[in-house]
Amino acid sequence: MPPPWAAYVPAVLCLGFYTAARVAEQVRAGIQSLPRGQNMAGTALGLTMPQAYRYVLLPQAYRIVMPPLTSEFLNIIKNSSVALTIGLMELTARARAMQEFSFQVFEAFTAATVIYILVNIVVVFFMRWLERRIAVPGLIAAGGAPQAGH
Repeated sequence: MPPPWAAYVPAVLCLGFYTAARVAEQVRAGIQSLPRGQNMAGTALGLTMPQAYRYVLLPQAYRIVMPPLTSEFLNIIKNSSVALTIGLMELTARARAMQEFSFQVFEAFTAATVIYILVNIVVVFFMRWLERRIAVPGLIAAGGAPQAGH
């Protein structure tokens, strides 16, 4: 019999690598979306390249990247249920176990669905609060496009 963590480790590694690659690409795109003059301004101030990234580029890119990261948080929650296929015991598996024990299929999966929805709603509200808190006025309009003339 395999140890109880045998299915957990590959699931965490796979989801971790997958999500890390997606987040890295989003951060790269956020940095590249900044005007080239930002990097040049940091250099003109005498900052080294790491300092320019730390003090000039990354704080701005962070604000641009937050909305896509909201989707990534929700995706990791949803993708964890896919990890069930490699044996990870999580919410869906617990609902199946409860259904097999009590023969109450509808109630078990309704409870699992409500829990998934609540977790996703908490993440969405937290990320919306964080996005409003870090928003730079005039940088990004309500529709997501840069504002003209400001």
